[in-house]
Amino acid sequence: GWELTRVFREKLLHHRHRDRLQLYFGHRAQDFLQQGDTVIGARGVREADGTPFIAMATHTIVATGGINGNLHKVRQHWHRDWGKPPAVILNGSHRYALGDLHEATERINGQVANLDLQWNYAAGIRHPQARKPHHGLSLVPCKTALWLNARGQRIGPRPLVTGYDTRYLLSRICAQEEQYSWQLLNYKIACKEFAISGSEYNPAIRDKKTLPFILSVLRGNKPLVDQVLAECEDVIAADTLPDLVDKMNALTGQALVQLPLLEQAVRDYDASIEAGPPYHDEQQQLIQKARQWRGDKARTANMAKIGDPKAGPFIAIREFVLSRKSLGGIQTDLSCRVLSKAPEPAAQQPIPGLYAIGEAAGFGGGGMHGHRSLEGTFLGGVVITARVAAAAILGKTLDA
Repeated sequence: GWELTRVFREKLLHHRHRDRLQLYFGHRAQDFLQQGDTVIGARGVREADGTPFIAMATHTIVATGGINGNLHKVRQHWHRDWGKPPAVILNGSHRYALGDLHEATERINGQVANLDLQWNYAAGIRHPQARKPHHGLSLVPCKTALWLNARGQRIGPRPLVTGYDTRYLLSRICAQEEQYSWQLLNYKIACKEFAISGSEYNPAIRDKKTLPFILSVLRGNKPLVDQVLAECEDVIAADTLPDLVDKMNALTGQALVQLPLLEQAVRDYDASIEAGPPYHDEQQQLIQKARQWRGDKARTANMAKIGDPKAGPFIAIREFVLSRKSLGGIQTDLSCRVLSKAPEPAAQQPIPGLYAIGEAAGFGGGGMHGHRSLEGTFLGGVVITARVAAAAILGKTLDA
């Protein structure tokens, strides 16, 4: 993110071989140049005016990200486990992660694999200051919130709780008739648990302000909750459940949310807390387990009732599926050289002069993670593939 880009930029601009570096912003590469079977560069257009350009190179490295900024491709390669793609998918990927050079790779007989292996999220809301079509924000869903379907019924039979299996959450949301969801909580819980992924809404982390970050953990992030309530159409509040249901139905333009279902969900959840341990509600059991780790304990409410009259108002968050990362991509060998298409894997050959790294290569090889990954492990694949490609180009062996 933010800090990685800043550090990388500084290292490039102050490198001892800075005179060899040329930066071309606003240039969109669309195809590879070839001499025989060897890739000798790329061609494309300047985005400002459409003027064609050609860039020649002995070695060409594709580092253009995945396909998940292109919602057409996301739908085209939607995994069969998730059924049909939802009517609304928000874009939580980079606007340039379009898959242009995946297509260009296929045009020169390069192999692209596993594009249905996508790391998408179940909890996206519309960005209040959208900078691209269907721009979405990725929430870190509140563990204490009740996850409901479009009718206001708690999704089951196992309750949905974040932090355990992202792919399972997505599959359960996609299995719902309307393929979007609501999270129901109260203001006090939101101040303790609500978070948005990314540097834009985490200035204390982004700007390395330790004290404000610690205070936000200890006291809760009230300013963020107030901001999204004021700015985001998908986050609404009301003092009573009947008023909240009216607002939820007004937002969708459909009278889908049923008050008795909401009231029953809150009543059952709170009754389990009232009965005390051992809690029969599985969501509360998972919250207990999460709070055994210091990091989750600091950011997760301790057996908080949704209907606590002192913790209001009630908050409902409408959440859509959000596209994020590509776990598949351009297939490479262990030196990050792009491999050709072939009837059998053993017959694949490296395309001379062409390499792929990072998310463009599915974080390594065309999909090293498989169907799932652990949050926080993606950057490692980006860094290691870049180092491997650089070492291969220099004819060196990468040190451990």
